[in-house]
Amino acid sequence: MKLLITDLDNTLYDWVSFYSQSFSAMAVELSKEINVPLDILLSEYKVIHQRFGNSEKPFATLELPSVISYFGTNDKILLQKKLTRVFSAFSSKRNHTLKLYPTVRDTLNILRERGVKIVGHTESLEYNSLYRLYKLDVIDFFDHLYTIEDNHNLHPNPKNAKVISVKDDFIIRLSSAESKPNPKLLEHICLTENVDIKDAVYVGDSITKDISMAKSIGMKAVWARYGRQFAPELWEILVKITHWTDKDVEREEQLKESFSRVKPDYSINSFAEILDLM
Repeated sequence: MKLLITDLDNTLYDWVSFYSQSFSAMAVELSKEINVPLDILLSEYKVIHQRFGNSEKPFATLELPSVISYFGTNDKILLQKKLTRVFSAFSSKRNHTLKLYPTVRDTLNILRERGVKIVGHTESLEYNSLYRLYKLDVIDFFDHLYTIEDNHNLHPNPKNAKVISVKDDFIIRLSSAESKPNPKLLEHICLTENVDIKDAVYVGDSITKDISMAKSIGMKAVWARYGRQFAPELWEILVKITHWTDKDVEREEQLKESFSRVKPDYSINSFAEILDLM
């Protein structure tokens, strides 16, 4: 193995559990703050998320009709100040729940020491994925991050947003049209990284999106089985606020049907098992 292409969410860390709990903490605090039932707020979040095509936008809170109505303004900078406790609830819960899976850091370190190039490939938006690598202190293990460009920055004051310094070519921005499964993109990644497909390994938690595209071009595909292990109730919360439209759901069902018989080359129960492939 000369190149490891790794998914991020639910492969390096438990995205479902951390984001669901962080979002819920924020939404519950907001419900108390403006005295609006939680179910109504969740419905409003879903509408906003679908408008911007992404569910991972905490500042969508500033766009909610109930928030604007309660405070009588749509001035986002003012609303952010009014909702300090609400956003702090999200940050506080994230600090406690965003953690690497066991063995991830040590494994990344060993791979780098052995001369393996490591790149991240994710459907998460640019800032979110970059922030998590930074927050988890693993960013230095990566050569590049292939991530979706964010065309809808909802930060009330972008100039005050945290800047994460990386080398100029570290982030390789993808359009939303480059969503998984995308075999051509994997071929492009190997070309960019100057590594033959036969010397590359892809690891991810989704059979439908990760494993299927790697297998289709003859790349070794490793299924992070552990990434599917999260509490059902946490997933249910995300479903209530999903940005997915009916068309998106239909596409997902078609993908599942098309790739139902795809089998990974390897299944792992711990990230460290990747080392066995060497």
